[in-house]
Parts: sequence; C-alpha cells; structure tokens
Amino acid sequence: MTVDMYKSLSIEELQQLTTREGVKAVDRYNREELIEILEEIWEEKIADRKLNNDIMRLKGKKYDIYREDLNENYKNNEYVIPEHYPKTYIQLLLRDPYWAYAYWDINQFDLKTLLTKTPEPEFFLRVYEMESKTTEVEDSLSSFEIPVKAEDSSWYINLPTPGRWYQVDLVYFIGAENEELLCRSHMIESPGGYWLNRGEELRKDPDAFKLFLSGVSDSSGHISDNILIQKILADMEESRNSSNEV
Repeated sequence: MTVDMYKSLSIEELQQLTTREGVKAVDRYNREELIEILEEIWEEKIADRKLNNDIMRLKGKKYDIYREDLNENYKNNEYVIPEHYPKTYIQLLLRDPYWAYAYWDINQFDLKTLLTKTPEPEFFLRVYEMESKTTEVEDSLSSFEIPVKAEDSSWYINLPTPGRWYQVDLVYFIGAENEELLCRSHMIESPGGYWLNRGEELRKDPDAFKLFLSGVSDSSGHISDNILIQKILADMEESRNSSNEV
C-alpha cells in the first residue's frame, strides 16, 4: 500500500493492519503514528524483497557458470560402451507367450582359456521347458538345443508351450560327449491364461464362450489380435472339426 492509501483508512483499519504486522498495544498510537509505522514496515519489505532477488540472481549466475562447465566437460569426454564385460552371464526375456529373447556375454579371459582346448569352439543354447518355477532342470518336461557361434551374443527362442516355465544354459561343446556349462539364466514364465486349456469347455458351454468373447473383443466386436486368443479359437475349431468327423 502507498501512503495515500493508508491515509484513506480509518484509525480502526490502521490499527488492524498494524496489529497484523506484529505491533503491540496499537491503541496508544495516534493516526499519523500508525501511518508512519506501516510506511516503515512497507519500505523494509521492499528492501528485503530486492535483497532476496539479488541473491537469487547471483545464485542463478553461479548455476549457469557451473552448468556451462559441466556441459563443456561432457563435450570433452567420450564414453565408449565396451563390447564385452568381465563377466560370463546369460539373460532370458519374454517377448510374448511364444517367443523369448536371450542375450549373453563371455568373459574374454574365459573365452581364451576355452580356445586353448579346441581351436574351433562350438557353443549352443540348451532350453529347458518346466512345469513350474520350482522344477529343477533335471526334472524338466523337455529340452532342445540351438547351435550358436562364438561371436553371437543374442538369439530369439521359440517357446513350444504357453503356460510353462523356461530356462536356458549357455554350453560349450568340447568333444564327443564332452561339454562345459558356462552360465545359466533365471527362469521366465510364458503366460498361458485361464482359457488356454479349456477350449472344450468353451465349445460346449455357450455362456462361457460369450464370457470369453466379452473379454477379448472391443466395442465394435472385433476380436483382439492376440496370439494366445488366436490359438484358443484355433484349438476350438480343430476340436469341433474332429467331433464332426466322428
């Protein structure tokens, strides 16, 4: 407020403003004294605000200088991602219910040691299909092997059965019936869904089939383009054709 605005207020309003600013016993001041007190308080606020703004501008300049130095350092430094890491490992990622992606790396010291055993190394991925997460590879339902080269570092793997658990080994083949396990991945689950193994139930129960369709169709009635849904429908069609033949 300006001095003119203070002068336009009643003494009661001036006393309320002065009390709000923390001044005690305001009733002992006359009108002119109250206006003078409020004017001093206002000038102090303006001065504090200017000081704070100056400090913030100074801090902002320091930050800009720091940011410029930081950007300059980033420009001068080049960070090269190494082709290999000092660790032998393999990871398995699920892409969809029928495909997984495996990627791996072999410690270069380990690789050189392997190359001393045979000049033409043979590597392969051994994929295990298991009933549950607690199943050991020795008790796997099935397994298959994929030959890979020493320079390979990734591979897409076709998963035979949705609703199973999978794990993959990176194995080095030394000779006839001679192999060495380099590393083993964690386990992943290929989702099967509730209806995957209930195609016969869907075929025989119209209400269940309607419930299934309501969850896989959009508002216009189009069925979702999902690989599992397509398999369920294909299995139902195959089952229906088999029944008709009989």
